[in-house]
Amino acid sequence: MKRFISIFLFAVYFLGATEAYQLLKLPLLVQHYKTHQKMEKGVSVTKFINVHYFQPQPFDSDYQQDMQLPFKTSNRDISLTNYETLFVARVTLINTVFFENTNEYSSFDDNKHASINLGNIFQPPRV
Repeated sequence: MKRFISIFLFAVYFLGATEAYQLLKLPLLVQHYKTHQKMEKGVSVTKFINVHYFQPQPFDSDYQQDMQLPFKTSNRDISLTNYETLFVARVTLINTVFFENTNEYSSFDDNKHASINLGNIFQPPRV
């Protein structure tokens, strides 16, 4: 009984704390593959995976079903193991802007900042 409880608690933690819950969607993947086989004769598994995971998804009639496949979307806001972008390559362009500084700064002048001026600040207390 202890073994069953420990396996159950581990499974609950594992499915809740990681993206492993996506594996529960594998029957949807098989069902979607079978519908594609009916629509298009001779569709191989590799072609199906390539179309659904490695190429951009067009907004077609089965777009909602495509987004329900495993590892296509994630409902987590923050996760250490977020595989949302595992199969879809995203390009991020960063515009770099360089500013030219036209101000001239002189080097440190010891005559202006001599310790002689500190004598005006630090004086003994007066009555």
